[in-house]
Amino acid sequence: MSAEIIDRARLRASLEHIADRTGADAASARMRPWVAATLECDVTAVSRFEQYGVEFEFRSDESVERGGHDSAPSPMRYLLSSIAFCLLGWCAKTWAAADVPVRSLEASVRTLLDLRGEHLVAGAPPHPQWFVAEVRVDDDADPEVAAALVREAAERCPTTSLVAKAVPLHLVVVQREQIVLDTRPAELRAEHREEQTR
Repeated sequence: MSAEIIDRARLRASLEHIADRTGADAASARMRPWVAATLECDVTAVSRFEQYGVEFEFRSDESVERGGHDSAPSPMRYLLSSIAFCLLGWCAKTWAAADVPVRSLEASVRTLLDLRGEHLVAGAPPHPQWFVAEVRVDDDADPEVAAALVREAAERCPTTSLVAKAVPLHLVVVQREQIVLDTRPAELRAEHREEQTR
């Protein structure tokens, strides 16, 4: 059996501290994240910002067919990664709050784009049609508890709650290799087996 990957006491203390501080002082709850991006060549861009006193840089590009140079992830991959990262963080926090040990925690996020939308063809929408966030966990929770913890994490996560306001966001929870939650509608129950864009 592998070791726990979440310091439950540390995350619980963080949650309690922020809830107490922001409950007492609403102004301390407001954050204003920012980035500054520059187009370098064709559709290749770089985003630079400072956070935690450290300078960060992210590069973005598109495929050659789409006018890019295959030199960096597409903006959509950053969006999918943002959803996955934020959801994983909130899963860690909800499991910690419930005081449930976790040995592994993974998320995959999938969507469907119709390129006709971006190119003004056939009236197709340019935005993703849906998102599926699949969380895989090895923990000690009962299956219904694991499902409830992922639901809570998705509701508290800024990125998943945002995209869920725009388009359907479906959750799949796989606990110890067993599906314990699947909110996909019938027409999407096989979407994970369809050919994936690489």
